[in-house]
Amino acid sequence: MKQIVLKSAVLIVMISTIFTACSQKKEVSKGDLKNLTDSASYCLGANMGMQMKQDGIEINPEVLMNAFYTTFEGDTNFIIKQEQMQEVMMKFQQSIQEKQKSDAAEKGKVNREKADKFLAENKTKEGVKTTPSGLQIKVLKQGSGKTPTLQDRVRIQYRLKLLDGKVVESTFERGQDPVIMGLNGIIPGMAEGLQLMQEGGSYQIWVHPDLGYGDMDSPELPAGSLLSFEVELIEVVKDAPQK
Repeated sequence: MKQIVLKSAVLIVMISTIFTACSQKKEVSKGDLKNLTDSASYCLGANMGMQMKQDGIEINPEVLMNAFYTTFEGDTNFIIKQEQMQEVMMKFQQSIQEKQKSDAAEKGKVNREKADKFLAENKTKEGVKTTPSGLQIKVLKQGSGKTPTLQDRVRIQYRLKLLDGKVVESTFERGQDPVIMGLNGIIPGMAEGLQLMQEGGSYQIWVHPDLGYGDMDSPELPAGSLLSFEVELIEVVKDAPQK
C-alpha cells in the first residue's frame, strides 16, 4: 500500500503545481489557458488536488497560497524558520499516517468479521486443513518434487481472489509466464503455504488478514481482507553456488 511522504522537496512541488495553476482566482476558465505552460499547470494542479483529496491530506488552502506567493516573489522572511520546517513536516506526515492507520483499522473491522466467519465455516468442509497459525489449505493436486524452505525461491502460477470473488491478480488469466519469488519476501500466509507444497502440486490457500496484509488499505486490497490463493508450485529455484 502506498505511503505518503511529504518531504520538503515534495511540498515545494505540491505548492507550485497547485497555485501556479490556480493563480489568485478561485476558479480557472478555459480562456485563462493561453499556452502550453498554462494548460500543463492546470493539469498538474488538478491531478495534485485529486490526489490530495483521495489521500485525505488536510491543508489550509489560504495559508498555503499566501506562503507560496510571498516566497515565490522572493520574500524569505518566513513565519516558521527554515530549520524548523522539517520538524513541522515530519509531525504533519506522522499525523497523516496515524489518521490513515486509524481509518484503515476501522474499515478493516467489517472485513475481519467476514474473514473469521468464512474461515470458521470453511474449516469444516471436506479436504480443508487448518494449520496451527490459522492458515487453511486444500490440496487440489498433490506434487511429487522438492519442497521449498524459507530460504528458497520458487517459480509459481497463482490466482489471488477476495472473499467476494473479485480477482486481484492472476498469472493464469493474463497468460503470463510463471513468476519467481523468494519465500522470505512475501506475506507469511503464502510463505507458510508454499512450504507445505511439493513441485508439481496445486493448492488452494486461504489467508487470514493477520497472515496477509493486515489493515493495509488500497482500492485493490481493502483493509482486513481475507485472501484466497490458487497456487501451482512449478519449481523450487536453487541459485547456483558462488565461485
